[in-house]
Amino acid sequence: MLYKNLTNIIQNLGKKKFRIKYNLFKVEGEKIVKELLLSNLTTDTIIAKNEWINKNSDILNKDNIKIIEATNEELKSISNFQSYSDVIALANIPSYKIANDEIKSELSILLNGVQDPGNLGTIVRLADWFGIKNIFCDIDCAGIFNPKCVQASMGAVLRVKIHYVNLINLIKEYKNSDFHSYGAFLEGKNIYESNLSKKGFIIMGNEGKGISKELSEFIDKKITIPSFANSKQSTESLNVSIATGIILSEFKRR
Repeated sequence: MLYKNLTNIIQNLGKKKFRIKYNLFKVEGEKIVKELLLSNLTTDTIIAKNEWINKNSDILNKDNIKIIEATNEELKSISNFQSYSDVIALANIPSYKIANDEIKSELSILLNGVQDPGNLGTIVRLADWFGIKNIFCDIDCAGIFNPKCVQASMGAVLRVKIHYVNLINLIKEYKNSDFHSYGAFLEGKNIYESNLSKKGFIIMGNEGKGISKELSEFIDKKITIPSFANSKQSTESLNVSIATGIILSEFKRR
């Protein structure tokens, strides 16, 4: 049975302050919940229909996981989506240390004010696909454990390490003649004609404003994805998650 107090806590996890207060985030859907249970993250609670619990008893044998049997109506009351699933999980929010050797030798993504949870989740999913281990966000970005972001990541949020930091300080710390910061700008150099490294920072900006003026001063490589449209009335710009996918593909193609 799902008690009222726990119901209230789960319903409030859509808000950042409550995720911080309880150090919990919500995972919905059979596929992602199974990935959570098999990941290195700590699962706190499973709320599910009796049939799901019995069918998945083999992966519910971790210590200290609270298992609560729930009805359809109870699951519906705590779901963030119209099409609710047979299982919802609560997991502890992970805290990651920055691995200097990893950052210095690989590509990482920096996000400046990406505010749409769907965009952020999609970028995390893309990072997972292209083997990017670390994403750095500033405080103006959406919360990575927003339910919509978790859902859009399709489980990638369980594997990609997300850090919230001061991006300018981060760039200044790692910048050297062999480690560059590549920023996506409308007026940048054509990415298909640019020299791209196997390591460095790839910086993407806000959905409407792009990369801030303050941050742009610390970016030494400005790149753009050129339009091949024949009409002047074509799309003015690309969605930030689509642009991130194209840029990552070009970096990895090299």
